[in-house]
Amino acid sequence: MVDLHAHILPGIDDGSLSLEESLKMCSMAYQDGIRTIVATPHIGKFPNTKEIITQKTEELKEELKAQKIEIDLLSGADYEFTPEIFTLLESKSLLTINQSRYLLLDTPYSLLPPNIEKLIGGLVLKGIIPIVTHPERCLELQGDLGILYNLIKAGALIQVTASSIIGKMGPKAKESVDLILKHKLAYIIATDTHGINKRPPLLSEALEIASGIIGKEMALAMVTTIPQAIIEDREVVIPKPLPLNKA
Repeated sequence: MVDLHAHILPGIDDGSLSLEESLKMCSMAYQDGIRTIVATPHIGKFPNTKEIITQKTEELKEELKAQKIEIDLLSGADYEFTPEIFTLLESKSLLTINQSRYLLLDTPYSLLPPNIEKLIGGLVLKGIIPIVTHPERCLELQGDLGILYNLIKAGALIQVTASSIIGKMGPKAKESVDLILKHKLAYIIATDTHGINKRPPLLSEALEIASGIIGKEMALAMVTTIPQAIIEDREVVIPKPLPLNKA
């Protein structure tokens, strides 16, 4: 399996606190069946840069090799919705997933930016495909999942969180993620791990539950072939979403 969203680099955001924890997280992920992890620290909420994250990723890769933990670690970042992204893009300072066309955009927990569709559309015009993360945990989207149709129409892909699927992020997030899955509004399941205990780096339980909602083939694709296509910078063909008034 491939984990496309993980705060696994030590000490540079609100994720892993230490190298020891990062190594334990990678070991946990491996035992769960994950073989590729994209390290995606926050940019915006924390003073990280493309250069810092790239260096820290290489350092952790060396430690994984020394510890014989067979995880393929790649670099990426979790960006806030902000026009500054276009400045970073123009200066070639934008850190996409494994240097691909795909970029993680961190959904706020309360209200979406008023220009979110314009932001997504602008990135798409410049060749960047935004991946909107954990919409099921956003209060505004919990109240109106129909907004996701507009984001998808603007060119975004949608990623949901494994912990939401298994019910660890609260009842509203669970209710929302179930609807998102049923209506084919998401294409990627990731851990968004922040530590051994805070959203741990595990996908298998969420995969099993999602399989019961959308079928094993589609659920498996969300943790294997679709994220693999993203890290290889290939086009992702997504199913047509279903109207919310249908199950």
